[in-house]
Amino acid sequence: MHQPATEARDPFPLRVMYALASAAAWLAFRVLGLRREVIRGNLERSFPDWTRARRLEVEREFVRRQSEFLAELLYTPRLDAEAMRARVLVANPDALAAATPSRPAIVIGAHHCNSEWGMQRLSLEFGERLVGLYKPIRNPRVDAWFCSLRSRFGSRLIPAKSVLMELARRRDAACIGLIADQAPTTSPDKHWTTFLGQDSAFYMGPELLGRALRGQAFLARMQRLARGRYALEFVPLNGSGERLPPGELTERYARALEDWIRDDPAGWWWSHKRWKLKRSVY
Repeated sequence: MHQPATEARDPFPLRVMYALASAAAWLAFRVLGLRREVIRGNLERSFPDWTRARRLEVEREFVRRQSEFLAELLYTPRLDAEAMRARVLVANPDALAAATPSRPAIVIGAHHCNSEWGMQRLSLEFGERLVGLYKPIRNPRVDAWFCSLRSRFGSRLIPAKSVLMELARRRDAACIGLIADQAPTTSPDKHWTTFLGQDSAFYMGPELLGRALRGQAFLARMQRLARGRYALEFVPLNGSGERLPPGELTERYARALEDWIRDDPAGWWWSHKRWKLKRSVY
């Protein structure tokens, strides 16, 4: 594969970071047992028909993929625009061609593959016309580092809780990107559905944004091609101008995400406590 000149000259190549991250992941997950019970519990409840050997195989691959993600995350500041384009290919770039500030594209990602690279690759298509929604990190230094990393190709970041107020002031956003597969612990709006065989709550933020802004929604589905190489596909979740009943867009996202996970189970972040919310019976 093509290796951009900027990476070829790097005195501390990515393969070295992969080796260091692999050792760290082995120590954290295999020796110290970091989140072991969470990972195994999530896999067992999601795939009860699998054999124990199959679940352990996916668990081991998940740990390996997490080490890759750590190495790639730390290496990200060394990737210029040319290198990022080479490492994350866009399968259907024309899918978002109709996005405008009057009808922005709502691009919904997930904690699968390398979502950080996926969002940065998207920012190369839109620059400052991309607004990324995020949840601020409590540690101000870590938060500042992530904000700098995610906005280095021109995109702007807005805390998710203040999105509508900020977008009202900035009317030039043609694309809004966000991750929507966390447990909506603080959100007043939740959509309940069966997801991977379990009663699950989903954020309705993407749906509410799409309705308010009259934008078309897409799943940003990533596929791992090889170590450090991905393809990004924008899968439409609704038609342009399509009117949907409440909850339908969120349901479509849940089903598309479920299919993605079943196709590549080791790529999803099983270490998250995704099912800690319980539906009220009242």
